[in-house]
Amino acid sequence: MFDSLFLLLTSVGLLSAAPSHSNSLGQMTVDGGRIIGGVEISIEKAPWQVSLEVNGYNFCGGVIYSKNIIITAAHCVYDKLLNDLSVRAGATTHNLGGSVVGVSAISLHEQYDNIIATNDIALLLLSSPLRLSKFVQVIPLATEEPSIGSTASVSGWGYTNGPTSNRLRSVNVDIVARAECLKVYGEKVFIRTSICASAPGKDACVGDSGGPLVYQGQLVGIVSHGKGCALSTYPGVYANVPTLNKWILRTASVLHQDEEM
Repeated sequence: MFDSLFLLLTSVGLLSAAPSHSNSLGQMTVDGGRIIGGVEISIEKAPWQVSLEVNGYNFCGGVIYSKNIIITAAHCVYDKLLNDLSVRAGATTHNLGGSVVGVSAISLHEQYDNIIATNDIALLLLSSPLRLSKFVQVIPLATEEPSIGSTASVSGWGYTNGPTSNRLRSVNVDIVARAECLKVYGEKVFIRTSICASAPGKDACVGDSGGPLVYQGQLVGIVSHGKGCALSTYPGVYANVPTLNKWILRTASVLHQDEEM
């Protein structure tokens, strides 16, 4: 039906060694594979950004909700083992510096669909709390969607033709009207818990999944999927944080309670 980022994230071997990235339909080719049209930034510019690692290899992004909880895309972690997962925070280079913490619990959205990536959100409970600093910060959740045409930023490490983009990158994209996204993706894929954004020649791409879409210092989306990367007729699709706000709060509360038991 459509090309999706998450179909490319099923194994570290595929991500770290493949010379090019295409899904099972053989249609999606990543132009350079990283944040497209973006610029390198230091972690101080996006201190809520974390790198998710499997056995030490970066494969997705995530967002700091609290000292103990990370928000990411469900497709990044639905098939992962806890013992293999870790989170690197406070690092501009995804595989160097900062602090690395294990994961003790994963909570996927109950209505997550790994075929069409609806309700593509998950929370991770860390095995030990992060130490907050100018490099490691919590980001507040947006409670309202930005207006159409508002400019938001998305960040991540992404992938080149094989290796990752070592340094964190960011790009500005504009919020797209829901009607436009429904038109190109259809109502089964683009549902109420999705939001989309795009800009000419700019987009998140493979390996940026789970990372933040930020507007005016608040988290408005989580990188989910899209058809290709930076295609003018196919905006990038994100989990819609304002509509998922109550789920995040409720699930985080449960995870904190479990931690205290």
